[in-house]
Amino acid sequence: MLAAAVGAAGLLAASATAATQHQGSARIRALDGNTVRINRFFQDNLRFAPGTITVRSGSRLTFSYGSRQEDPHTITIVPAGRMPKTAGQVFNCRVCQQLATGHLKNPKAPPSDTNTIVHFVLNKGRPGLSTVGDSIAISPQGTHRTISIPVTAPAGTTLHFLCAVHPWMQGTIKVV
Repeated sequence: MLAAAVGAAGLLAASATAATQHQGSARIRALDGNTVRINRFFQDNLRFAPGTITVRSGSRLTFSYGSRQEDPHTITIVPAGRMPKTAGQVFNCRVCQQLATGHLKNPKAPPSDTNTIVHFVLNKGRPGLSTVGDSIAISPQGTHRTISIPVTAPAGTTLHFLCAVHPWMQGTIKVV
């Protein structure tokens, strides 16, 4: 959570997006890093890599850390029009609160050391990533540093996603 608090005080980094084609499987990694200009700004570089990915319907998507990190991350499917765009929207992400709280031990309470992620896969539709509200989570503690799930949305679907913990981390899954 420290990264989110520090990021609020500084500038947000724009996610670099790179389109990648994968046949039978795909991988998205959560990357980190910071940039500091003393007396100027602190830039939080948490991002998805790639930011845009193209996958075949039915293929598996693996989500993992790309570096050593202390924060959990999610890939939460969100309607395109509800993706936060401003600093105010990012740091008070209502869609994050609505769609991803089901990951927590107590969905009605804020995340904390005692209210941790206990549900690493949320399916609002059929199993896999297919519709708004589907969400997967990774955590630096325990065995949940990587998760793999099928992308079950039909060909022609575009899924927009964000990290419900760090909503400036955003991306797109194009299903072919």
